[in-house]
Amino acid sequence: MTVYMEELAMTKNIYDILNRRYSLFTLLASVLMIFLFAGYAAAGTVYAKFDRDRDLDNMFQNFEVMQDYNYFTSGGYDAPSGILLLHKDYELDNPGRLWVPIPYVDNNQVRKWVSSIGSQQVLRSGGFYAAYILDQNGKRVGIWYSETYETVKLLEGNKVFAYTPELNKNYSILSGVDG
Repeated sequence: MTVYMEELAMTKNIYDILNRRYSLFTLLASVLMIFLFAGYAAAGTVYAKFDRDRDLDNMFQNFEVMQDYNYFTSGGYDAPSGILLLHKDYELDNPGRLWVPIPYVDNNQVRKWVSSIGSQQVLRSGGFYAAYILDQNGKRVGIWYSETYETVKLLEGNKVFAYTPELNKNYSILSGVDG
């Protein structure tokens, strides 16, 4: 009878261990599923890529206007911190109107922007760079011109959301020192 009681106790211990492992397994599997579902939900967001292009830099330096694009500025009309061009097939999702639409752009306007930006480069550590904004298939959605690259999201229905450029906040114009 003692052997039977020992076997019964051992079986009960094994059952308890397996039951605890099963609960732990269930918990871990549940947490994994939550992360997977969250990942699938985030996968619906498509982010654009930037393709730096020296010819675009030259286009801005030569004050050329791109006819098939809508122009937007951020950070001020006269001396913008960024210029965004979106192909006319796309629409800017612009909550808060942080990007200002510029309905008519000519060579003189581009000259004013580039000249004002150029005069500020003495005070800034970087420089303005031009890049194509590409969708997930490499199609050109727009053009970016700023000293920093920010996140651009491609939304449904040919809508685009672009964060505005954030300038180096640690630069002191009065002292001329990074800090």
